[in-house]
Amino acid sequence: MQNCELVDVLTQPDWVIAIGRVAIGLGEYGYRCWVFTPDFTVLDDGEVHPSREAAAESARRLVMDSREY
Repeated sequence: MQNCELVDVLTQPDWVIAIGRVAIGLGEYGYRCWVFTPDFTVLDDGEVHPSREAAAESARRLVMDSREY
C-alpha cells in the first residue's frame, strides 16, 4: 500500500470524503479520494489524480452515483 498523507476532509449530509496525497515518483505527488457512505462503506475510484480538486470532484461524482433516489 502507498504511503498517504491526508490533505482534505469534506462532508456532505451523512457522507464523508477524504483526499490524500500519495507519492507517484521521485518528488512527484498525486491525489487519491475515498468516500465514506452513511452505512460506513468505503468507496474509491482507484485513480491517482493530478490535483486535490480533481480528486474531490471524482469523489463528489462517486457520492452522486451512489446515492439512492
